[in-house]
Amino acid sequence: MEVINTKQEDDRFVVQNHLEIIHILKDLAQRKTMLNISFNQGKDSCLTTVVSIDVEDDVVFLDIGCDELFNSRLFSSRRVVFTKDVGLRIRWVSDDLTEVALQDGKAIKIAIPHEITRIQRREFFRVPTVILDPIPCQIPIPDEDAAEEKYLELYLTDASVGGIGVLAPDPLDPMLTKNASFDRCKIFFPDVGTTSLTLRVQSIYPVTLEDGSIRHHVGMQFIDPSRGNQAMIHRYMTILEREAMAVKKKQD
Repeated sequence: MEVINTKQEDDRFVVQNHLEIIHILKDLAQRKTMLNISFNQGKDSCLTTVVSIDVEDDVVFLDIGCDELFNSRLFSSRRVVFTKDVGLRIRWVSDDLTEVALQDGKAIKIAIPHEITRIQRREFFRVPTVILDPIPCQIPIPDEDAAEEKYLELYLTDASVGGIGVLAPDPLDPMLTKNASFDRCKIFFPDVGTTSLTLRVQSIYPVTLEDGSIRHHVGMQFIDPSRGNQAMIHRYMTILEREAMAVKKKQD
């Protein structure tokens, strides 16, 4: 079962504090970190580094290449994406680039971005889960009149040490809304054990399956898991990573 068109940023990694954004940019400048610039719907790209930050004027200066034709396309673009994908992942979008002359030569000038997405590798590294024998996740449904506790059962598509992704049918159950929290959720990790923990909905977006049908990918975060639950999560992630490495070796 292949899922397509599933790219979605997780809001919990978006930094909007101005002073924190300045700190991130200054760190990039100090380390001379290479950034990728992408524009023209991803058809054009190049590398750059942050030269300096002018906090008083609220602007950032970055290196510029020597190709005048390329630079012309860059400065005429209305949406330019800056990314760092090695180690700590960083991403922001700027819509107004200008060329300026500094003491050391020409540079790109942009406004200090209003928000930056910053994701630790251990947080965004997700491993696809088993498709042929999918792992169920049971979310309790409040019902005072029911003799037995009812559950909404969904199946995992991916997992990380910070949370899971599940696939929900269309139409989406009304209890699945962004930031909704659910206690006593059971995840049946094979060969590891069954959790009982709190999950919070972080993201919801529609996906299209190979047969053209619509589902909803629901990203859910683990909230303060107990040591026992943490141990099960880590053991299961280790199993998935080991299996993924074994498959890769066979392919190589």
